[in-house]
Amino acid sequence: MTQVRSMASGGFVAEREFGFHLAQRFPEVDLTKVDTSGLALVVQVGRPQTLNVHKLGRVLIGAAKGGVKTAVAVTSEGNAVAMPIFDFWLMVEEIQELKTQFRLESRVRTAA
Repeated sequence: MTQVRSMASGGFVAEREFGFHLAQRFPEVDLTKVDTSGLALVVQVGRPQTLNVHKLGRVLIGAAKGGVKTAVAVTSEGNAVAMPIFDFWLMVEEIQELKTQFRLESRVRTAA
């Protein structure tokens, strides 16, 4: 583990990990489709209801700018999935857009 950055208000913990350590840390995860030669970002999500996707998106962009190519998302139950960091960022951005649309839809319903 190289660095741990805790985002208590964001509902997640992000830590940088060397890619070659991923196989022994997450033996059940399929790492064939990701780059394990450099750094990886391990994101542990506590409760999805408290997840701040805006902060998570900013952390993912910062990690990608820093050379991280792989992300491992870990749920509170311990399930882990490895993917390219850009794919994970796209998923987070999509969730953020859906949350915004749900909020707007709710405002339209209450105004009508």
